[in-house]
Amino acid sequence: MPDPLSHALASSVLAWAPGAPALARAAISLVAQFGIGLAVLLVVVGAWLSGGRSIGGFGMAIAPGLIAAAIAIVAVHVIGDVAPVSRPFVALGGTPIFAHTADASFPSDHVTLGMSMLGARIADRRLQWATAVVVLLVGLARVLAGVHWLDDIVAGAILGLACAWLGRAIWVAAVGRWRGGLVA
Repeated sequence: MPDPLSHALASSVLAWAPGAPALARAAISLVAQFGIGLAVLLVVVGAWLSGGRSIGGFGMAIAPGLIAAAIAIVAVHVIGDVAPVSRPFVALGGTPIFAHTADASFPSDHVTLGMSMLGARIADRRLQWATAVVVLLVGLARVLAGVHWLDDIVAGAILGLACAWLGRAIWVAAVGRWRGGLVA
C-alpha cells in the first residue's frame, strides 16, 4: 500500500475528477495517455542531432537509450509481478479520468520507460531537460487521472534513470570491445 501522502492525494483526485471541468479532464487525459510520445520524439530528435544527422550516427546515439528502454520494460514487469500494487481507482473504489486496466501500478511504466530513454546520447542539454520535464508531467497527469499513486511516479523516475545509466554502460562496454577498446 502506498504511503499516507500518496493515499491522501489519490483520494482527493478520485473525489475531484468526476466533477472537474471537461477541459481539465481532457487535458489531463491527453497528457497522461499521449505525452510519452512527445518524450520519445524529443529523444529521437536529440539522438539525430547528436549523431551528426546521419543514419549511422543516429544508430550509435539512440542505441544506449533502446537498451535502457528494454531493461526498463523487463524491470517494470518483473516488479509488477513480484510485488503488485493495486491502482488507486481499484484500491479506493473510484473512477479514473480515462478507462484503464486494473493491472499493477508500481512502478509507473510510462515514467520508467520515459526516463530510461535518457540513456540515449543527446548532446543538447535543453533536449535532455525537456524530455525529463515532459516525462514528469506525464507522471503528474497520470496521478491526477487516478491511475497511479505518487509513489509509482517517484519510483518510476528513479528506476528509469538507473536503467538509463545501465543501458549507457552496457553500450559503452560493447562498443569498446567492438572497436578494439576505442570508445566513441
